[in-house]
Amino acid sequence: MKRKVSFLGLAICLLAISIIGGSIAYFRTETEGVNTISAGNLGVDLKLGQEADENNVVDDGLVLDGAVSGSEYAYPLYAENDGDFDSYIRVTLTRYWENQDGEKVFDKDASLIELVTDNENDWIIDDTDENNEVIYMYYRKPVTSGEETKNAVDTIKIGNIGNEYTNLQAKIDVEVDAIQKAAAADAILAEWGMDVTFNEDGTIQENSVELMNE
Repeated sequence: MKRKVSFLGLAICLLAISIIGGSIAYFRTETEGVNTISAGNLGVDLKLGQEADENNVVDDGLVLDGAVSGSEYAYPLYAENDGDFDSYIRVTLTRYWENQDGEKVFDKDASLIELVTDNENDWIIDDTDENNEVIYMYYRKPVTSGEETKNAVDTIKIGNIGNEYTNLQAKIDVEVDAIQKAAAADAILAEWGMDVTFNEDGTIQENSVELMNE
């Protein structure tokens, strides 16, 4: 079955950020983007599949103006490890509505935009944000250098919106970051606030995950 994850927004900022910790026993990197963005030796990229709805790709993202209730848009988003190290990958999606001036509208319902994934068994999804704006998706398996994740998102679907949304655009900001597989348990706790254990193949045991910020 497809798992639906609610969001508000659909556009992605193209900005690359690289962070490598020098005083800790692991490495971490971050990027933001829609197409392909690299970040150092612990590289991690965000990519869109060829079947993406390019008619709504504007400049640095996917923007929906005057979306219609029930409409769906192909948005196959995934990550690639193009660095030197096997790594655990997290995709962070922040959803919100904007007016025509590009200003965030705070009183509109994020749940009216649904992000659908066909690969829920491959991701641990944290959608507990009390403001319903941020969703964290953690890939269960360490991603080998040169390999890709399964899609974090496949389709975006618009819910039953009223006339008050007619002049708004939906937007999603997306970030990806990675933690090197070596000493990952301590790094994931320190950086992502998750206390986890692993199977023999390195897969994160979902029933072991404790979100320390709950």
